[in-house]
Amino acid sequence: MNTKLKCVSLAVALGAWTALVSPAAAIELKEIARYDNNVFDESAAEIIAYHAASKSMYVVNANDDSIDIYAVGGANTGSATLSKGGTLPLEEDEAPNSVAVHGDLIAVAVAGSKKKGRPGKVVFFGTDGKRIRDVAVGALPDMVAFTPDGSKVLSANEGEPYEGSEDGAHPPLDPEGSISIIDVSDISNGVSTETIGFGKFDADELRAKGVRIFPDKAPVTDLEPEYLTISADGKKAWVVLQEANALAILDIAEGKIDDIVGLGTKDHNVERNGLDSNDKASPGDIRPHPFLGLYMPDGIASYEVGGKTYLVTGNEGDAREEDTRLGKVNLDPSAMTAQQRALAGDRIKTSGIDGDTDGDGDIDQVYTYGARSFSIWSESGELVYDSGNEFEVITLQQLGAKAFNSHNEENDSADSRSDDKGPEPEDVEIAELNGKHYAFIGLERVGGVMVYDVSDPQKPKFKHYYNGRDFNPEFDATGEDLTKIRDLGPEGITFVSATESPFGAPLLAVAYEVSGSVVLYEIKM
Repeated sequence: MNTKLKCVSLAVALGAWTALVSPAAAIELKEIARYDNNVFDESAAEIIAYHAASKSMYVVNANDDSIDIYAVGGANTGSATLSKGGTLPLEEDEAPNSVAVHGDLIAVAVAGSKKKGRPGKVVFFGTDGKRIRDVAVGALPDMVAFTPDGSKVLSANEGEPYEGSEDGAHPPLDPEGSISIIDVSDISNGVSTETIGFGKFDADELRAKGVRIFPDKAPVTDLEPEYLTISADGKKAWVVLQEANALAILDIAEGKIDDIVGLGTKDHNVERNGLDSNDKASPGDIRPHPFLGLYMPDGIASYEVGGKTYLVTGNEGDAREEDTRLGKVNLDPSAMTAQQRALAGDRIKTSGIDGDTDGDGDIDQVYTYGARSFSIWSESGELVYDSGNEFEVITLQQLGAKAFNSHNEENDSADSRSDDKGPEPEDVEIAELNGKHYAFIGLERVGGVMVYDVSDPQKPKFKHYYNGRDFNPEFDATGEDLTKIRDLGPEGITFVSATESPFGAPLLAVAYEVSGSVVLYEIKM
């Protein structure tokens, strides 16, 4: 990288942000233990859950279709360890997507066969590894979560389409998305299950509310639940409908969806919302652009302040192959400003189905995927706060132009994600520490975890950025250098309170999807 270019890029991006990205060291993450699976891009570590009594972590290993069990040791030696032991006894055709733990009960979301419409189930185990019960849910359960009292388990059933087999033996399928509620209060004697779909909702009515329903599609199949979070009293849940750029609000007791809320768009033409949109220009060229960003969150978490519930989302963005480069979009010249016309050759990925405001077949407004940020929403889905372009600014300052907007599959890849969704914030975890609430947000592409004090939902404060990735070793696709490159693609994050920690200090456990590593951090205050 040319030194002069790097300095120019930093200066353009940082401007008046220096104070923002250099906070007092009030909180930090310190690695205390790790386990390296030594695989590359095989999804050997995804979602992670912790069981305090046995000091064990349960991790989804999509590479082996297993739930791996890791023991947290070293409490009596002063040196933490992570050791990989057995697995939960899943059957050969059971592909796990998610795991959750409450007390001594483990819930695992298991996807069914694509060929049969992906019927799914939640499988329950005891911490002794014994299989207790299988419960049928909707198609392709993508996340499971317990209510705070442990009496119910919710499953977000994505119902993703199946394009069919190449030989035509199995036709395309588009199963319904849904949410399942499982009463496990007396699981040894049985459970009751209710699965709620989207059949009562009208496509045009939802579109009028800003919900992104694809052309000629119905909500019953087009809405695909991804992640969910549950209120502290266990009465409500908020379910991310990522591709629809929306949230479903679920009344758990009544077993019904009260509302579906469109999340709106982010104006990237505002200084604070600027972004680097081109992977072939100078890395770190963060500035306003005449685009509207679709938030399209993936991970979601919730917390309470002053008796009100707030929702925190990682705004990753997602497309269903309708995306195209801006330079290839048929823009309406009469609707474009001079600034927009000047960007006609820009490489950013844009939507090919949104933005035709007058219905004449060309694009009048450019929409991009994800907001490259985290957001805080009210419980009714109103935007309270968005972090603007802070993630790109902070990573540029702390990692430099050589690593800015890197891909998570190769080291020499600076700027390669600028034309897509940038750092791609994904999973979110909330922790209460010393009377304050902190948000931990994983950045899927460039890597690392952002830490914000969100005690005041209107005025969150950046506190720390940790990235354990080593950008210097040459990338080796065989995986030989993987332990040197270390941690790629944080997928699952879980908080362990000081009272449940073997070491008497709060911990953060992170599963890294691409490198397959599992890392335990002490949260130092």
